[in-house]
Amino acid sequence: MGPGFTFPKPLEPIGSKIKVSAFPEGPQLWRIDWFGLIAYPDRYGRNRQPSVLVFLSRVDPQSRTYEGQGHHSQQMKAWVSVGTTMMLRIGDVWKDQRPHFEPPYTSETFRELVIDSSTLSLVKAGSARADGSFLLPMVEHPWHMNNTHSYCAQVEMPSGKSLLIPCMELIRFYFGSSSALLSRLFSPPLTPEMLYSACGYDEYGKFVITLADFLPAASAEAVARIATSKIAFHAAQLVGSSCQQASAIGQEIYPMARFPFEGKTDLKVAGRWLDPQGAGTFLVYRMESCRHPFPFKALKYQLSTLQKPRYRPGPEHRATQAAADSASAGTMPAKDPGLVETDASKSLAPQTFRRPATRKFTDLENKRVWGTSIAKELPVEQEAGRTHPSVEAHALGESGSDERVRPTELIEAPESRVLQIPPPPFAQVLLQAMELQQTANVELLTTTRDGSNVVPLELLSDEDGVIADELIVRDGFRHRPRRAIAFALRAPEGRKALMCIVVEAEIIFPLMYPINRRKKPALICMRNSKPHSGTAQQTSCTRKPTPHPTCPSQASKSRSPLPRRLRASQPGSPAFSIGRTRSAELAMAPVASAET
Repeated sequence: MGPGFTFPKPLEPIGSKIKVSAFPEGPQLWRIDWFGLIAYPDRYGRNRQPSVLVFLSRVDPQSRTYEGQGHHSQQMKAWVSVGTTMMLRIGDVWKDQRPHFEPPYTSETFRELVIDSSTLSLVKAGSARADGSFLLPMVEHPWHMNNTHSYCAQVEMPSGKSLLIPCMELIRFYFGSSSALLSRLFSPPLTPEMLYSACGYDEYGKFVITLADFLPAASAEAVARIATSKIAFHAAQLVGSSCQQASAIGQEIYPMARFPFEGKTDLKVAGRWLDPQGAGTFLVYRMESCRHPFPFKALKYQLSTLQKPRYRPGPEHRATQAAADSASAGTMPAKDPGLVETDASKSLAPQTFRRPATRKFTDLENKRVWGTSIAKELPVEQEAGRTHPSVEAHALGESGSDERVRPTELIEAPESRVLQIPPPPFAQVLLQAMELQQTANVELLTTTRDGSNVVPLELLSDEDGVIADELIVRDGFRHRPRRAIAFALRAPEGRKALMCIVVEAEIIFPLMYPINRRKKPALICMRNSKPHSGTAQQTSCTRKPTPHPTCPSQASKSRSPLPRRLRASQPGSPAFSIGRTRSAELAMAPVASAET
């Protein structure tokens, strides 16, 4: 290594533990050069999810270019599941089956970049220009030569230069929030039901969506964009349908991809310029941020409460889940977990690994996104004296084998790309109390991306236009709405459930309401319309959302003890609404002090 030269800061491994077992072991450095075919290389071992062929080459530790050594015929090839690609980027260097560092390639920000049918085209990596020169000259970039039929998105710029993005990187950046979402894109035909079960706008412009079974909260923004935009939905569909079409005519399978929007954006990318003195093509190794706005003002997501096999509910899952709980109860934690290329076991409980975000959407920094998360889950009772050896092998995708391989999900940690705000004191008291209790499973219903985990109350006024003083608090030199935090408390056996709402105050107390387990509670009344309308006046849903018991259409049929209203305080700002009757209760029955 040259004098005064050091490697860049290492990448954070997923969960600081998980490794990709298909990649080379040992101290040598390996660079991800390109992505190849999509296929099922071993139908006997993996039948639930396709794999992608990754091309790697050795890197000289003394090199300052971080480029692969040797001829492209000497590249190493490794099959990995498509879900794994959320952690793989062209140009990143790996060591001993883990991400090692992120080379400092040329960084460019293309401002006011126009994305539409007049500027965007799909081209093959080996394509030639009209003058006979190649988009990717072999002399400057030989690492794609084993995959000249793979697709790239080419964006023409007014200057005459162009931006070239490998389609696999486009897929990773816009849809790589979780391995589960990536897996579904590569499982054609993609339908709305595979992504969400209900969605809609409330009257104040907030978009509410219930994610499909086993899709994590980390994918809420991506799924909401798909649900509200025809362009985004067609972009998501193109991934799997292009693979399906190639397979049907016997061609090599390379996925196509497009941007999930049309319009202007600021795009920050890292890569290298090719032929800078001539036509000038910037080859993107990794996309870093995109400014194009999401088609919603605010977002509330709900997770599916039905734990069933994907799209095939049935009684057989109850036995499978019971076996999973039993098998995982006394299992030692894995010491060196690794992703293997086989289907996961049907009788082991799943595990989730979180990865720091490598994608940034600046539009979401100023939009409120909140939903449900597991705040406390009681451990399953273990049979005394029984322990099982740790399960080191992990696999992505649906479970479907009898091998001792643990089902695994990779998710992006949203908090790593949003400025974090600590919960206010009254919420900290509640969060600590919920963590210490050993009676109920706890779901936090007001989980926010910024970590504050509270939402503002709506400032309702009476018939004279007067806002109740109890709904406002002084914060320094300004006044603001009170905030609230909400939990769902569920008995371990699943028979009883309560909703707990706590409003900000010097002396706090819980408002408790029973949750009807027969009918899934909906916190906000939603209108329905045809899927993928893409407008704020209509909604996009595939199933009719369950109306709230206090909705005007249900008022005569139900005497629910839930608050009189539960709606947004202004367009794009989700909030709990508690009228004067509930405000008066703030002086009742203190149970804890927020100043503690």
